[in-house]
Amino acid sequence: MQSLLLIFTKNPTLGKVKTRLAKDIGPSRALKIHQALVQKTQQAIAPLPFKKALFYSDFIPKDDTWSPHVDYRKVQEGKDLGQRMEAAFDWGFSHGYRNIIIIGTDLWEINTEIIHHAFAVLEKNHTVIGPAKDGGYYLLGLNKKHPEIFRNKNWGWETVLEDTLQDLKPQKPILLAEKNDIDYLDDVREFPELESLLKP
Repeated sequence: MQSLLLIFTKNPTLGKVKTRLAKDIGPSRALKIHQALVQKTQQAIAPLPFKKALFYSDFIPKDDTWSPHVDYRKVQEGKDLGQRMEAAFDWGFSHGYRNIIIIGTDLWEINTEIIHHAFAVLEKNHTVIGPAKDGGYYLLGLNKKHPEIFRNKNWGWETVLEDTLQDLKPQKPILLAEKNDIDYLDDVREFPELESLLKP
């Protein structure tokens, strides 16, 4: 069976991306940061030999910068993040994929090696998780359904990772190195390349 990479992204609409960051830097600069993160994610996934499915938040645009990098383009389905991720994993499993990993477009430190390593881990383990510094995760990999991990969670809270690990305790999930999602101004300031985008 083939492996599948799921990528969740928001449509690049002014005022609807990086809304927490936009409170400090304004919607225009927040959109600029979002676009830079998308480009970094595209660079990371481009060399990967696995099939890739991009899930937009709202709609599939006619023309976008993702087309050369992904095999499928779809729209997320569900009321909250958990439902949307569960639906995406269900879609992947129903199409015959065995090892499935999901990432977003919020990680400036994302690279090809991280994702490739995660798939290698998933070949020998049931689950793999990339912990985020904010208490969530930047990567999740499964080789069978675990609907419980997508339910009864306070998405966006610092308890998400802890609650997910509790659900997966019998599976002994493998943890990758902790990374920092870009959600606030302090996160941007950790990376000079990103911070330079804030200049007029």
